[in-house]
Formats: sequence, C-alpha cells, structure tokens
Amino acid sequence: MVASGIMLLLLLVVTGRLVQLQWKQHEGLFLQAEENRMEMVPELPLRGEILDRHGVVLAQNRVSYRLSLIPERVEHLSATLDFLGAQLAWSTRQRQLIARRIRHHRPDRPVLLQDKLIWSRAAPIASRQYHWPGIEIEASSYRYYPFSKQTSHLIGYLALANRHDLHQGVHSGELVGRSGVERAFERQLHGTAGYRQEEVDARGRRVRILSREPSQVGKPVRLSIDIVLQQAASAALGSRTGAVAVLDVHSGEVLALLSKPGYNTNLFITGLEQARWNQWLADPSKPLLNRAIQAAYPPASTMKLITALAGFRFHAPLVHSTTVCKGFLTLADRKLRCWKHRGHGRIGITRAIIESCDVFFYRLGDQLGMAHLSVTARDWGLGERTGIELFGEVKGHIPGANPHHIREQRRWYRGEIMISAIGQGSVTTTPLQMARVAATIANGGKLLRLTLLANQPPQIERQIVVQGDTLQTIRQAMRHVVSSWSGTGHRALSQAKLATAGKTGTAQVVRTKRDAHGNKIKGRVMQRDRDHAWFMGYAPFQHPEIALAVFVEHGGHGGKVAGPIARAIIDAYAMEHAAKHPINSAHDS
Repeated sequence: MVASGIMLLLLLVVTGRLVQLQWKQHEGLFLQAEENRMEMVPELPLRGEILDRHGVVLAQNRVSYRLSLIPERVEHLSATLDFLGAQLAWSTRQRQLIARRIRHHRPDRPVLLQDKLIWSRAAPIASRQYHWPGIEIEASSYRYYPFSKQTSHLIGYLALANRHDLHQGVHSGELVGRSGVERAFERQLHGTAGYRQEEVDARGRRVRILSREPSQVGKPVRLSIDIVLQQAASAALGSRTGAVAVLDVHSGEVLALLSKPGYNTNLFITGLEQARWNQWLADPSKPLLNRAIQAAYPPASTMKLITALAGFRFHAPLVHSTTVCKGFLTLADRKLRCWKHRGHGRIGITRAIIESCDVFFYRLGDQLGMAHLSVTARDWGLGERTGIELFGEVKGHIPGANPHHIREQRRWYRGEIMISAIGQGSVTTTPLQMARVAATIANGGKLLRLTLLANQPPQIERQIVVQGDTLQTIRQAMRHVVSSWSGTGHRALSQAKLATAGKTGTAQVVRTKRDAHGNKIKGRVMQRDRDHAWFMGYAPFQHPEIALAVFVEHGGHGGKVAGPIARAIIDAYAMEHAAKHPINSAHDS
C-alpha cells in the first residue's frame, strides 16, 4: 500500500508539471523555443573611400571573400581548424595565432580568420560549409592603398577591432583606423553595420534567412592633398630621411604631407606578423614616426625670420643699423662662430637674412632677450599645434614661452639667448609648423588653422599685427635668398619655374671641432653627426599660392640638400597649374 501511494503521488506530480508546461507556460516556452532557432548576424559595412582633392582614390575597397568562424557553433574546433589550415596552407605559427584569437573573442560573435581570399581558394571551403558548422564564407572587400609608399603616414592603416573597440559598439572582425586619416576620420569612414535574422537548426547551421537590414557604406572623405605634389615630394626626397609639408597660403589646406622612411600600409589588412612589427620598432630610422608632425627639430637659420620679426616688433636698435661680422663673436671666454669663417664684414638686417649671418642674429637676440623672442615665436605659431586633424602632433619647444614651468622661472644666460636666436639650443619646431610660418608671412600675417579636408573655408586663428613695411622687408630678403647670387638658396632655386621666396637652414647636430685658429678639423663625419638640412618658403613671390617646408634629417647643408627638393615640388606645382592659372614667371622680382 505504501508503495502504491508513493507511485500515485509521483504520478500526480508529473501530471501537474505537464499541465503547467502545456497550459500555463506554453506560450512563453513556445516563444523561447522559436527565439532559440533565430540568430541575429551582423553584416559589416564597407568603409568610405579616401580621395585626394581632384578625386584620385587614395584608399579603396577591393572585392574579396572573408572566412569567419562562430566558436559556439563549432562542434570540433581542432578538427575544424585542421580542415581550414589544410585548405589554406596555414603555417604552424598562423594556426597558433588564429587559435589564440578565437580564445580571446566572444563565442557568439564571428571571428575573422582570413580575409582577401580569391574565389578559387574560398570555393572549396564554401562547398563543404554544411559539413563544418560555424564556418562562414562571405563576399567582402579589403582595403587597398594605391599610393602606400607615398602616403603611409598620411593615410595610415587599419587593424582588427580590439576589446576597447568592441565596448564602443564595433563588431568582432571589423577593421578600424589605427593611424593617419583612417583614424582621424573613423566616424565618417566606418559606415553602419546591418543585420540579418537567420533560422538555424539544432547544430547551429543556417536553414534560411528570415529578414535583413543592409549595412550602410561609410561616407567618402575628400582630402585637400594633391597626390601629384605628394608624389613629387616623395621622388625628390628619395631614400633620404626627412619630411615635407606643402600648404595653400590662403585656406590653410594641406596639399602634401610626407614623412620618410615609410612603411607598407597594405600589410596591416589581415594582421601584421609580429616579426615585421618588431623589425619596424627596432629600426633606427624609425619608419613608423611621422616626422612632419610627430618630431621636433632645431629650426636652425629658418628661425632667423622670427628673430627679425621680433626685432622690428620690439624696436631693437640693430634692425635699423649695422654691425660687423668677423666670423665670430666673443662672449666671456667663449667664441660663438658664424658659419662663414672669414665673416661677412659690415652687415645690416636684409643682407643678414640673405646670407644668413649668425653673428648679426647673435647680437640681435642679445638685444631682444628671451621673453621677446619667445612671445614672437608663439604669436607666429611655434610652440603650439597647428590644428591638423591627425593624432600625435607635437608642439615643439620655445624656451621662455611657459613662465609657469620651473625650468622657465630663471634668468637666461646671454649665450642661451644668442643661440636660440639662430634656431639652435633648446628651440625645436616641426616641419609643418615651419610651413605655416612661411604661409603666414606670404598671406599678410593670417595664422591659419590647418586642415586635411578639401574645400574648407579658412579658419583664421589670429591676425598678426605687423607694423609698417616690416613684412615687405622680410619678403624681399627671402626673395633675395633665392634670386641674389650671394643668397644661401640661390644655386638650388634661382631657376625654379616660379619666383620663390625662402630661407635655408642648417641645424648643427654635434659641435664642430676646431683647431686653435678656429679652423674646422677635417675628418670623416658619421651620418648620425651630420647637420640637418632645412628650406622653408613660398611661391609665386608676387602672388603667393603655396608655402612649404622641407626637412632632411642629417642631410647636410640646407641650400644644397633641402633647396633642390623644394624646387622639384615648386616645379611640379607650376607644371600642374600652368594650364589652369596664369602664373608669374620665375624671373619676376
């Protein structure tokens, strides 16, 4: 009897539970079962194209196929990876990296295994997809940079989304901008992901697509860059290390922005091998560094234009008189030397700019003091960022510009002020800053916020007030730097296709060794000890259109090395625009 009672009780419990499931919970469980058969699968968007100012494509999407895997749908992960590895000839190292990538991703999200597959390689996998649950072959695209060698730092590269990106709403397997324009304009370029609702069987295999919301292509970005000028700059700089910046003097648009050495941005699309990345990091030439904006150097004699402007602004006596250059200036027990060993003789400010007399500017800096030098440099955009949209721009350093900094709260030695006046010592600037200084001189003192976007209205950060005919004096001297036989840029630029105004600079890296008579001690100079070469200026002289700065790291003399590069860029600009605009001849005064 007891056993029968227990059996009856159990039967009643089971019956009650069946009634509850079939009647009270039927609707909810039915919906849950239906939902379990549904999968929401993201459809990744195409990135917008990146174009130059004339519509030339700098970053495009090419058709391909991508292989993904959803871990939670895979029955036998190891066997599945063996199958895929055999089909795609994965190395042991590739297989290990892919397995690690799968372990670090959400199991319900697709993990990108390989991209840029052609159909002949994707088809054998697609034909057996039903036998290997969790594998997906989809038509896709990959990013391609037609001018990778000339635009690596400018355009940048893409990389797979990391954990931070996933928290920002980016899907696993998507590529996001990591540097350059790709990073700066990620929001516009990225596009919006779509979704498709799939019905799947108990093994997670797709049965049919129930609904679909297509992805939206990212917006194209048209840059102010002129790829013709960018290529001309790259060809002229050649295999040397350095940077070039070219600007529109009236709009602040960047027409060319080059840094060398560069790197192949197309290698980043499916994941760069760690060995290659480590090689770039260890390379002493620092190919990942954008020298146009991320590195600051002593501006050398290009700084003399700022010192001259400060002299006029603060009424230094020397700008209206002359001094004698004997080839050196004695300061206590030290001799500060001019680049011209025999000296320039009696000299005034115009010829001092033309022939780049160090002694003249030592004395002018001494009259001004560090405070007047620094405030003028800051007014002309040095020691601050230019406003360009790229990440990582440095400010450079103008001594005395930050009175709140402990190192700046002191009296400056006369020697420090003098060498700062000629762009040595602790003064540092970027090539892009110096190009903006040239543009500001050319456009009448309008300090523009720089931009990489085409057809933008000019944004004037400030109008620099320059008294009287100061700018005219500076401009004429810059013109004679190129046009006069004694000018430091004459040999390189006097025959340029456009009348050019400019200033050369040779930044000393190590102190020159001299004998007791002041003569240079000759000997083999190591590459790392050679001077940096500068040229900055604008063209055409009478009606300025472009400004530029050329920097060659350890290149040597500015006029001999940076000058010819500047001429090649100016000539390329002249040839490209000759049919569109009437331009002054190279011999206009």
